[in-house]
Amino acid sequence: MDVTKWGAAEWAAFGAVGAVVVYIVLGVIALRQLAESRRLRDLEHRPYVLVDWYFKGFFVALEVRNIGRTPARDVRVTFDKPIRAAAKTRAPNFSIFNAPIPMMAPGRVIRLPMGTGPEFFGENADIPLSYTAQLRYTDMTGKQKYDDPPITLDLGPYQHTTAPRDHASDLVDAVRNVRDTLNKWGSHRGLQVVSTDRLRYERREHRWDHLYESRQMLREGGIRRLWQFELQRLKRRFR
Repeated sequence: MDVTKWGAAEWAAFGAVGAVVVYIVLGVIALRQLAESRRLRDLEHRPYVLVDWYFKGFFVALEVRNIGRTPARDVRVTFDKPIRAAAKTRAPNFSIFNAPIPMMAPGRVIRLPMGTGPEFFGENADIPLSYTAQLRYTDMTGKQKYDDPPITLDLGPYQHTTAPRDHASDLVDAVRNVRDTLNKWGSHRGLQVVSTDRLRYERREHRWDHLYESRQMLREGGIRRLWQFELQRLKRRFR
């Protein structure tokens, strides 16, 4: 096929075919972008349930939390081995894992106390430090099912580490300082208010200074000297 001999009709047909190919490619790209945006939107608005260790000082707890933006239904949490707590008192009730959790709203937390760090890492402790958890749940409609990858819970890396700082104690200290300060300001009649309006104080002092200087000018030079003094003061003020 010799394209050098093409006429206007052949070139017009070739342009039409080329336009169709371009439109097909653009349509495929648009469909892929639409599918990707839909997938990202679903990931952003899906429920996301996690199970992990929770620490507060030396106390250790097992926590199930929905960190997603939508509720999760029929949350099933299974472990590779039976869970054992180190706490000798107030033993947690693990029966919540025997049946699905009906619903977990966004931000909802279920926390089970497991004991303290020394109880887990003691010389005679025979408590498992590692578990593998599997989570299965659905969205609020029950149509979309989620089977997340297994999560490994391991307390081993936390051995011989310091306890995380409890910021609640800082809040208590701050509230105590506020209370002490209010007690210093207060009296049997109520709260004492101290005025700090420095601008008003300076204006009042300037008025007294001006009155004193005006009287001095009137005594020394009379009305004429007072008039000159006031003119100079006005010039300095509006300069």
